[in-house]
Parts: sequence; C-alpha cells; structure tokens
Amino acid sequence: MHRCCFVLRNLLIVAGHHPKTIDHLLKRWRSKDADCSGHAPQIALPDGRVPERPNGTVSKTVVGVCLPWVQIPPLPPIHLTGTSEAYLDRDSRHAVIEKYLAALRDIGDVSVNDVALRDALRSASTDLWSASSVRESSLWNDPSFFDRLNLLQDSLDARRDSRARASGPVQQVADSVRVVGAWTRALVDALQRKHVSVQAEVMFVEYLPATYQAAKSGHSHYFGALPAVLRDQGHSVGYLHIHSDGPITRPTRAARAKLRELNSGSDKHVLLADFLTIGVWRSAFRTWRKLRRTAPRISAIASGIPPHSDAQRLWPTWRAMYEQSVRGTHSVRTCLLAAMFDAAISQQPTTKLWVSAFEGQSWEACLARSLQQHGKRWLPYVHTMMRPWDLRARTLLQEVVPAVLAVHGSHDCNELAPSDVPLVEVEALRYQQLASVQAQADNASSVSQPRPWLIVGGAECERSNQELQQFLHALSASGVQRQVLVKWHPQCGVPTAQLPDFVSLTTERLASLTSLVGAALLVGSAAPLDTYLSGVPSCALRTHSGYAMSPIEDGAHFHTATDAADAVQWMQQAEHFVGFSAPVGDYFILDDELPRWIALLEREISG
Repeated sequence: MHRCCFVLRNLLIVAGHHPKTIDHLLKRWRSKDADCSGHAPQIALPDGRVPERPNGTVSKTVVGVCLPWVQIPPLPPIHLTGTSEAYLDRDSRHAVIEKYLAALRDIGDVSVNDVALRDALRSASTDLWSASSVRESSLWNDPSFFDRLNLLQDSLDARRDSRARASGPVQQVADSVRVVGAWTRALVDALQRKHVSVQAEVMFVEYLPATYQAAKSGHSHYFGALPAVLRDQGHSVGYLHIHSDGPITRPTRAARAKLRELNSGSDKHVLLADFLTIGVWRSAFRTWRKLRRTAPRISAIASGIPPHSDAQRLWPTWRAMYEQSVRGTHSVRTCLLAAMFDAAISQQPTTKLWVSAFEGQSWEACLARSLQQHGKRWLPYVHTMMRPWDLRARTLLQEVVPAVLAVHGSHDCNELAPSDVPLVEVEALRYQQLASVQAQADNASSVSQPRPWLIVGGAECERSNQELQQFLHALSASGVQRQVLVKWHPQCGVPTAQLPDFVSLTTERLASLTSLVGAALLVGSAAPLDTYLSGVPSCALRTHSGYAMSPIEDGAHFHTATDAADAVQWMQQAEHFVGFSAPVGDYFILDDELPRWIALLEREISG
C-alpha cells in the first residue's frame, strides 16, 4: 500500500499537483472513511437520483484514452414529460431545441477575465469547448440529457433541486491518476515505429469499426459508391480512419487486420493513430498544459451566467461534464486528436478536399478545427437520418460552421433549416439499395410461410440487452412461434443473455436481411429506417423519458409499443403487410448515377 502511494504521489506531481495537496489527499484516501472500492463518488442528478457513470463514448464515438470504471445501472426516470411519446410537431419541438441551443450558447459566451469561455478553451486547432461532452451531450453518452429538456419546459423547476455535488478529494485523485495514465499510454504508443504514406486529391474521413463492410470492392462503408465514381472522374481517393475500439492512440488487432484487408484494393487507407509520434505527443501535451492552466474554474463560470436564465438552470447539470472535458481524460483525448489531425493534414499537402461523415461528435470538432487552421476545404455529409432529439449535429453547427453541409433529402433539410448553415441536397449514399428493394419485397410477399422476425440492436447497449430479454420472454409467453434473427450493434459486442434455440445472431448487412424477414423490432434506440423504408413493418418500445427518438410517426406500418407483449401482438398482425410501399422519397434522394454528388464535388475540388 505504501509503495503504491509513493508511486502515485510522484505521478500526481508530474501532473502538476502541489506535493502538500497530494499528501493531504492521499492521507484521506488511506483513511477508513475513504471509499475502499476505488470507485469515485457519483454526481447526483437534479432529482437526487444517482446516474450511470458515463462509460466513455458510445454509438460510433471513439473510445476514450483511459478505460472507464464499471457502470452502475441508473434508476428509471421518475418523471415523464407532457409531450407526445410519438412525435412533437416540428415547430414545437424546434422551439424546445432552440431554447437548449440558446442556453448552451450563453454558457460559451460567459466572460471570465474579459475572455469568452469558448475562446479561453481554444488554442490553434485544439478546441476543448467544441469537443467537450457539454457541447456533445446526447442520449448516447449522458443519462441526464432528457432531464435538461424537462427543465427547459418548466416541468421540474419548482420541484427539483438542481444542485450537483462537487467532486470529492478521492475522485480528484482518481481522476488525476487516470489523466496521468492516459498521457503515459499515449507516450508509449508514440514510441512505436509507424510508416504512413498516402497522397490523394480527395480524402474520406470515416470510422473503422470491426464490422466495416462495403457492398463492393472499392466502395465505402459510409460513402457507398461515391469513391468509385470519383475515380471514374479521374480523381485520386484516400481514406483516413478513426478506429472505434480501444484507446484512441492504440488500434486493436482487429482494426489492423481490417486495414490490411482494405489496403489490398486500389485505394490507400491509413489510421489516424499512425500519425502519433513523439513530436505530435509533445505538441498535444504542451497544448493541454496551457489550456489546463487557463481554463476558467466552475465558480467563475457560474458567477458570469445571467441570473434566472435557462443557462443558469442547466449549468449545474453540466458542471461535472465541463470539468472532465477541460481537466479530465476527455481533455487528453481532445488534445491528442487535434494534434494527430494536424499531423495528418500537414503531411498531405496535395489533398484538395476532405469529406467526412457528419453526426456532431467530438472528434468531428477536432477535424473541423484542424482543417480550418490549415486552410483546407471540408465537406461534411449527414450520412444518416437526423433524429428528433439527437442534438449533437445542431450544437456543433452553432460552434463550427462549414462552408456547406451535404444532406440527403428534404427531411434533414427541414430539420437543419433553423441552423442557418448552407445546405445542399445530394443522393443518399448508404441507402441506394432502397431504390430496388420494393420490387424484391413485392416478389417475396407472395410467400405464404411465416418469415423470421428481426431484432436490431442500438448503441445503448444496456437498454438493448434489457429490451431484447423482455421481448424474448414475452414471445415465449405468448405462444407465438417464430424464428428470430438478431442484428446487434457493433459497439455492444454480442447480447449478454443466453439466446434460446429459435434465436440466431447474424452479422449480415441489414440491406440483405430486410428481404428475408416479416417484421422488425428496434431496441436500444436503433433507427428504423433500414427496415421500415424497405417495406418491413417495424416496431420500437416506448422510452422511459417520454421523448421519441424515431423520425417516423406511428401508423399502420410503424408502432411504438407500450411494452414487449404489445410489441409481439402488433408484429404478429403487421407481418401480413410486409412489402408495403414505404415513403422513401420523403426521406432520401435516390439515384445510382449520383449526379448531385458529382456536381457538388467538382465544384468543391475546383474551388
């Protein structure tokens, strides 16, 4: 114990803590009153409940530089908003969203020592504010997200105490140890010899999950046939990948294997982590030390927020996230990402255009700032559907405004219209198969035998597992006999429960599965677009929050079930409508020739 404390003391001194402060904290840590489990105390939610500790980043977000603690499942929210579960009308929903964006904007505008908070947190291409978990807060990484929306609608203000407890000394020491460990790991990774060489006129920036698949050789998981079309136009193409598993500076063996597989083709693929060198590490560390010293304290920010404002009401729920974003491991990750993007961009001077899949995640803020710093052209593309309450894209667009944002249909245009960002409509790259799927569905609908049901897992892994178990239990209890295919989200690995004999786990692409099934259930906030727009009746379970995440309203072919038993009953009835004519045109522009994309890219490359 004493030897561990001695090592810990030296590491914390390197991190910049005063020796006397460390001795005091270690003394308390060793005392009988400390939490011997080593877990940091959790921050209370506004209603006094204990939230789930954010487990790094989810969905397709890059895993943090330091491994998270074990998660404690949160209690279900005790308050349901008065809004409709199915869908708020667009004007009413946008009014709530605008209040949220205005509150976040007011926090960034807070002046501390005559410097706006967002400016105090930026140095060259490193922008801790735009990349912060405060700005990126969403249902994917923040269990308090919907509580904030409730606060904005005055439904909880009078009854809930919105004061969050400050971090205790044990948590401060633990967080500092994690920060030191993150920088140490990154330094070790920087010592590894790497050879990176790629020169291309157009670079596509995208994730490299273990399940990365392209429909054809030379195509992209996120950009479909667009790279092949560019090659046919005489442009050279390259890829910069951010691996989605493991620390940001250390790709997994699976990622390396996938990279070798991709490089067997005609295009060059590189990993962002391979641009990490000792010089890049040193640059990131210096920037981090600088911003850590100048970052305003929580008390200074609180005193600068206008009283009786939405920002003042929401700030207590953001304080812990702010501290992690500017002094915790999230800040380490941001500084490393910015420095690696700087290195990647500076080593490719011949690249005229950088195209990225856009969702509003923190790494995208790092990419955008680096491209801005180097004077390079950036073309973000909203590669999936804008969901009603996923505000990451909106919050990033009010901090980093691109010259143009590509969207693939009228739905996303209407959703993003209030952002005042120049929008251009292009073909939907990941959904081109929907142009021909209707004919396949019509032919298959004549088959009289019951088809399997499909369960699609979302990025909320714990919720996905819970809803899967509830549905399988309800299906067994109902006496309905169906084969079930489970398509699980790559971020979640495999389902935690033992699957019965009538359930099969599949890794096939959704585009291939939709022609085989009669109905689909979406769990863990999975998007229903692939199934619903392919003519498969689709169902989702009602959320505890009361806020619907589906962009599709309830009707004959989409249903929000009150519970798992309701889902089974509805799917049994709705499977007879498989092959229905879905309103694809309301969501996507489809054309295999990609004329809109070609015109846009030629303009951007030549500009």
